[in-house]
Amino acid sequence: MRAFFQQSTVSGDSRFMVRNARLSAGGYVIPGLDYLLQVDFCDRGKVKLLDAYMRLTPVNGLQLYAGQMRVPFSVESSRRPDAYIFADVGLVALFGNLRSVGVKAGYRERRSGVYFEGGVFNATDMIDHNNWNSALTYGVKANIEKYGFKPEIGFMSRVPGGKGRGCRVNQYDVSLSWRCGGFFAEGEYIRRYYSGPFDCSQAYSIMADYAWPVRWRWANRVSVQSRFEGVTTGSGGIYADGKLPADIIARRRLTFGASTGYTYGKAKFDFKINYEQYFYSQGAEGVNASDNSKLVAGCILYF
Repeated sequence: MRAFFQQSTVSGDSRFMVRNARLSAGGYVIPGLDYLLQVDFCDRGKVKLLDAYMRLTPVNGLQLYAGQMRVPFSVESSRRPDAYIFADVGLVALFGNLRSVGVKAGYRERRSGVYFEGGVFNATDMIDHNNWNSALTYGVKANIEKYGFKPEIGFMSRVPGGKGRGCRVNQYDVSLSWRCGGFFAEGEYIRRYYSGPFDCSQAYSIMADYAWPVRWRWANRVSVQSRFEGVTTGSGGIYADGKLPADIIARRRLTFGASTGYTYGKAKFDFKINYEQYFYSQGAEGVNASDNSKLVAGCILYF
């Protein structure tokens, strides 16, 4: 569960919000075959079926998935909400966050530790399972963890909404994270190309987090973090009046934050407070308060 309070520093308006009330159920039903069912009963007031898949493990290191799941692409977009470093997900999720219905396979090479994951999915998103597809979605990623470093590369190709509704969008992703004791740093870069008449766009993020243990009643960990990120003018890839609209506004964001955490067994409670400063090249007078400078305070409970 994630419950937030947000205060706009531009207009002075504020709101309380339940960002997630997510329930997961899963486990092995027969040897080598398990499942995951994940539903968000309140994502800003809406109910969403997120994951509903079966997973077969025929041999050690190989996993085969069938159902609705996340398309393999992007480090930031693949994090669970309880694992977010900041209160809000990064801007790179505008390009990388996608769930759909399909099949995928994941394989970890035992000696080298290299992990590879790839799959094919419907062109339509996770709420539409009825349409027949004439243009499928593809996603692959590969990573390895050594000495605290984790480099990852990825590729995703899709026609948003299916053939005839949009153009094919190809994306390339590269990221590198490093963890050493209580210090964690990560950088990610996504470049998006359109088969239609629209210039390529990009998203990037650089973050750092430092945590140290404490012995307080409601916290055994304190951390401070900062992040600089941005996205250039982009399109969702769906035609409007025969053209690709520029429906992703170019912006940059600088975030500073602090958090306290309490871990007890598998349960975890975090309190985060962040300040987000947005930068728009042509002014932000007409920008929605959700995408403008604000103070965010939130509680996150995971169990």
